[in-house]
Amino acid sequence: MGNGVRAGVSAFFGRVEATIDRIVGADHLKPHIRQQLLGEQLRTVVQMAPLLLAAVLITSIVFLVVTAGTPAFDPVFWWAVTAVSYYSFASLVWWRDRKGPRHILSIPTTVKFAVAGCFVSGTLWGIVANILPIEVPAIRAAAIIGIGGMLFISMLSLVNLPLGAIALVVPLAVGATVAVMRLGMAEFWVQTVLLAAFIIVMLAMSVRHARAFVQHRASRSQVDEKKEIIGLLLKEFEATASDWVWGFDREGRIDNVSKGFTAATGLPAADLIGADFVHFLQCISPPNDTLMAQLARDFEAGESFADVELCVTAGGEQRWWRLSGKPIRDHKNEYVGYVGTVTDVSARKAAEKQMTALAHNDTLTGLLNRAKLSEHLGLCVSRLSRYGAPFALLYLDLDQFKTVNDSRGHMFGDRLLIQVAGRIEAALRESDIAARLGGDEFAIILSNDCAPDMCASVAARLIESIKRPFEIDGETITIGASIGIAVAPANGSGPEELLRNADMALYRAKADGRGAFRFFESHMDREERERKALEAELREALAEGQLVLHYQPLVSAVDKQPMGFEALIRWQHPIKGVILPSAFIPIAEQNGQIVEIGDWTIDRACRAAASWPADLTVSVNLSARHFRDSDIAGSVRRALTVSGLKPDRLEIEVTEALLVDDLDAVLVKLGELRELGVTIALDDFGTGYSSLAYLLKFAFDKIKIDHSLIEAAPRDPVARDLLRAIASIGRTLKLRMTAEGVETLEQAEFISEMLFFQLQGFHFAKPLDSIGLAHYLLTQVRSRAGDVRREAEDAIAGRVVRQAEA
Repeated sequence: MGNGVRAGVSAFFGRVEATIDRIVGADHLKPHIRQQLLGEQLRTVVQMAPLLLAAVLITSIVFLVVTAGTPAFDPVFWWAVTAVSYYSFASLVWWRDRKGPRHILSIPTTVKFAVAGCFVSGTLWGIVANILPIEVPAIRAAAIIGIGGMLFISMLSLVNLPLGAIALVVPLAVGATVAVMRLGMAEFWVQTVLLAAFIIVMLAMSVRHARAFVQHRASRSQVDEKKEIIGLLLKEFEATASDWVWGFDREGRIDNVSKGFTAATGLPAADLIGADFVHFLQCISPPNDTLMAQLARDFEAGESFADVELCVTAGGEQRWWRLSGKPIRDHKNEYVGYVGTVTDVSARKAAEKQMTALAHNDTLTGLLNRAKLSEHLGLCVSRLSRYGAPFALLYLDLDQFKTVNDSRGHMFGDRLLIQVAGRIEAALRESDIAARLGGDEFAIILSNDCAPDMCASVAARLIESIKRPFEIDGETITIGASIGIAVAPANGSGPEELLRNADMALYRAKADGRGAFRFFESHMDREERERKALEAELREALAEGQLVLHYQPLVSAVDKQPMGFEALIRWQHPIKGVILPSAFIPIAEQNGQIVEIGDWTIDRACRAAASWPADLTVSVNLSARHFRDSDIAGSVRRALTVSGLKPDRLEIEVTEALLVDDLDAVLVKLGELRELGVTIALDDFGTGYSSLAYLLKFAFDKIKIDHSLIEAAPRDPVARDLLRAIASIGRTLKLRMTAEGVETLEQAEFISEMLFFQLQGFHFAKPLDSIGLAHYLLTQVRSRAGDVRREAEDAIAGRVVRQAEA
């Protein structure tokens, strides 16, 4: 019985609390912000305890004086002792916690006790109204002033805690009403109406003030959260020496700088914090710099900017900084400051200058570079075309170099490459041309006497020279070399063709055991011819309906219910069977067919999703080439119009690789897609570039975490910490997060704990063909449209018929 009563009281209290939260606007707050808010509400109430104790003492003394010599004196005396003791206890709590609260109980439980205390206080004042002989005019006046004054003071102290105000008012109002009734009917209705009116007004004021209190504290908490994220970004960017984060408040004063920033400027953080950011940049940039002036205008107008390269003097040196930034706004869309990134691009600027001066030579070895080699190949091709002068191209790659480089370091490897280049030059004739293509790859052009015997002699001489031991820093190192040879015009007449064929021959030399040379032969081109055949078949595949879409579910991280599907393209080849996109999408990108295939994928995915239940979405991953070469917004608009699919049910996925080149043009197209109302997701986040700066440059709706992080998280603490950091960033920036490649229950449970939005992977379902999708919709989706059910049943029935016919 007792448990039932407690449960009922707790449920009633919860409903009342939820109602008040809705009234004051606290129902939408995050749980941890709501906890902080409740703590501050309690502190504002407890801080009033000493003042309330003083008021109770004065009121008690007055009541005892006016009732002295009357029968009411003894009850009033014991009431005064109880009231003073109660408020003394409250003051003791304040004294104990004045330097910081000590929450022995949870905050929600403490709030319940505080509300119960308010009810006790209201009961005490309701009781005294009935033990005072208020029929005596002097005592009645004292009671009205004393009880009314305490009501007013108590309501002021509870103005930020409406639930406590209600708990105080209810018993006090009941007691006051009963006391008024003792005065007789002539005065009852007047005083009751006035009492009710005052109580309603005070409660309304309490609610209004509490709403303002909630809004203010919530705004401050959100700003604090953003500051925490800035701190997280600072730690992230401190991992590199050239990338930093800065931030300043609404007055333009610097409030966040990374250690890298302070190291680059040569100024301690104490000198930077609080300084005017724009003035600081003006001091370290050249006078009357046009870019700096534009930056100042952007700051003044509250505009975002990206990749502004500024020449500055930092740490006593001239440096180049690339700045990006965007304004921060709170939940009311009010400006609260700026946050941005700085990348030191001085090395790139210096490299550009050096490349301009050394446009023809490899800076490490002194041999010709790739660009100059291409120029020489072009000249050889011209002589071949005009005079019929043959030439040969040797493609040389070092054996075991990677092992040496990895085991002894890049500096050691560089010294080795320098010696290799010297031996290559020593083994060649004056008329031969040598170049370093990059890494441990070299190319040699034999323009005179390139008969097969001479090519073989030069190649053998190079291999023998390189396999002799090298002496570096007192160590003896032995490596080898493999060479592929292509002779023009027999093996090709264009630079790219010759390089490709020489590379094929090099591959064969390595496959045959390394340390050898091979001439290009026609059968080496078999794979190339197979690729061309596949390219020709691909041109017909779309027209003949050989391309199909499979769909992999995206499930909720909370209840594992399907929320949508990702459309994945497959080629149902009539002879080779199912061909995955990794085998034919690169071909389509090279021959330009990717635009047609991409548009078809968007159109077919939208048509399919239109027949699904209205709460399911469809995701389409766009090829970078398709995105750049097509009117992607027009294609999406046509697909939505024809299918009738609502824009918010279509999700377009782009990869970070798309954002690397020509970012401005990409951002324009992303903006056009955003205007259509579709969702835009950043795919494969956590691999490749994974630059946090991209999240500042475009407001993505969702990020998809790459499967490699998901796979590593359960066993790798670094991966777990990185996932938690990404999850924290996503929550603060209001980005929905999807985890790809969830293959085990352990991974699913771990990811769900971090408040991800969606999960995707083989643990839930493999990509489904039309039959599998129909069955999945029938068995897994809670709310299904009737036409989807019928379509699924027809599809399953059709498969049964086909199996019977087979």
